[in-house]
Amino acid sequence: MSRIEAARRRAGGAKRALAVLAAAGLVVAGALARATSPGHAARTSRAAGSSSTVTSSESERQSSDDFSIAQSSSQPQVQTNVS
Repeated sequence: MSRIEAARRRAGGAKRALAVLAAAGLVVAGALARATSPGHAARTSRAAGSSSTVTSSESERQSSDDFSIAQSSSQPQVQTNVS
């Protein structure tokens, strides 16, 4: 085996190792992103005997009440500059 063939074999092995590590890193990053997604509520345990259910209409009403927009009493100030 020549020195060139040996170098190619080592380079091929290194490329395969990097590909495996990159794939594993992608899987780990995906799992972390899924676990820490801000769009999902954290699961909490409840005490025995207590139960509370919130219907979707109640939760929608609560979330829309948090971001109400008040009516403006004055006209907005607009400036335009044309050169």
